[in-house]
Amino acid sequence: MRGDGACVMTGAAVIRPRRRVFPGSDDQVRRARSFVGQLLGGCPAADDAILLTSELVTNAITHTESGQGGKVTVTVYRADTRVRIEVRDDGSAQVPAVRLDGGAGESGYGLGLVELMAHRWGHRGGRHNRIVWFTLEWKTGWSGTLGQLRYEIGHST
Repeated sequence: MRGDGACVMTGAAVIRPRRRVFPGSDDQVRRARSFVGQLLGGCPAADDAILLTSELVTNAITHTESGQGGKVTVTVYRADTRVRIEVRDDGSAQVPAVRLDGGAGESGYGLGLVELMAHRWGHRGGRHNRIVWFTLEWKTGWSGTLGQLRYEIGHST
C-alpha cells in the first residue's frame, strides 16, 4: 500500500475494479450492500465486506455532504486472497475517527467495527470529497467467514 492510500495489489490476479454510484439517501445503503454481495458471491470475505461497506456508506450519508443531496461511490477491488473496498463521499470538515469512549448512543461505533474486522483501513481527502477504504484478506482454500477464521486462530491449541 502506498502512503496516499492508493491500492497496490501485487503478486495476485486482480479482477477489474467495479464501481457504482448511489444517491446519498438512507435507502441506498441496502443497494450498496447488494452491489458488494453480488460482486463477492462465493468469496470467504463476502459477509464481512458487506457489513463493513454498510457501515461506511451509512457514515458517508450521515456525516458528509453526500447525505445532503449528494452521492456515494462504492468501488470494489477483488484479488485471489483479498478485497479492497472504497467508499467515496462528497466530503466533510470532520475527519473519520474510531470512537473510543464507552458513552451511550447508537452512532459512532461503525469505524470501530471496521478497525476490528479489517486487515487495514484508512481515509484520504477532506472537505470536498473523501475516500474511506478497507481491505480484508483470507487464506487460500478457506470456506468459512473471516470472523470464524479469527475465532479458530485465536482458540486453536
